[in-house]
Amino acid sequence: MEIEALEAARARAIAAGDLDRLAAMVTGDYHHVDADGQIRDKAGYLAAIRSAAGRYLDYRLRDNRIEVSGTVAWVHGSFDNKFEAADGSLRCKVARHMRLYRFENGNWRNFYHQGTLIAAAE
Repeated sequence: MEIEALEAARARAIAAGDLDRLAAMVTGDYHHVDADGQIRDKAGYLAAIRSAAGRYLDYRLRDNRIEVSGTVAWVHGSFDNKFEAADGSLRCKVARHMRLYRFENGNWRNFYHQGTLIAAAE
């Protein structure tokens, strides 16, 4: 399925820091709410990936479910990632996600992302 391939390409692009690929995958009116609660538009999202604060070492999707209705598709599941900060420290995150895609001009493009952190059990 095309959305499944887009999801896999998105995960690879995040881990590789491939800003051109990510920019092409999202719409101009993209909204991104990350698992830490930051709200960003397309430019802010790409700037966060490009940031000198660090880089993603790994980004993996888990349990993705995809549903399509006409020109809209939604994907929900979970992900885990590993981020290396500029100071060398590692941050591992596990979160749930919801992404919305819209079919326009012959392509599926992501217009909304919401992540929700899954806190470690105490």
